[in-house]
Amino acid sequence: MIKRLLRELYLLPRGEQRALLGVTLLLLLSLILRVVVQCLPGREPAGMEEFEQEAKAMMVAFARADTLQRLRTDSLRQAWDVPYDYAVPFAPPRNRGKPSQVVNINLADSSQLLPLPGIGPVFAGRIVKYRKLLGGFVHVDQLAEVYGMPMETVDLIRSRVYIDTSSIRMIRLDSATFRELLRHPYLEYEEVKALVQYREFTGRINSFSELQENHVLPDTTLDKLVGYFDLR
Repeated sequence: MIKRLLRELYLLPRGEQRALLGVTLLLLLSLILRVVVQCLPGREPAGMEEFEQEAKAMMVAFARADTLQRLRTDSLRQAWDVPYDYAVPFAPPRNRGKPSQVVNINLADSSQLLPLPGIGPVFAGRIVKYRKLLGGFVHVDQLAEVYGMPMETVDLIRSRVYIDTSSIRMIRLDSATFRELLRHPYLEYEEVKALVQYREFTGRINSFSELQENHVLPDTTLDKLVGYFDLR
């Protein structure tokens, strides 16, 4: 096979022979150079050791956090010393130099609730929706009934809010329909059914003690509804 290649090379014109030899030499030199480079001892660029240490530190920090965004909010929380709402992972720090404004939670819209600590757009919207279902808040602790609201947040905003009970939407027990009673979040279907049947039987409900003595509603339910039932 080698003889055949040499014979064919000999039969080529002189210029093509030189070109073919030149290409062959270049291929051999590139192969030799690659082998030599791989055999040389490795050399790291300056600063590589410091870079690797910083990269390891970052990986450890990321591993301890649930997500990169959680890592960012945790650092902000430590800096501002206020709880955060996961729906608002980033918020500017509030000016502590000015006195805080007290908010009427029975009249405030969602934007007026945002300055409260721990309240983001999601919680503000949920507070307004739950307030509409209740007919208004009777006491601050009812904020803990808002979906997802921790009691720690309620304690934080307790001194920043007040309640005006004059805006409570009362329920007239002598005329409220079955659907109107069932719409209230404190009343279940069977409780509304028992209440309506008792009203139809007696003709009128005169007092909460009457409902309690006749076991029309559980005591825990009656305690919640004291501020919403109008018996006049």
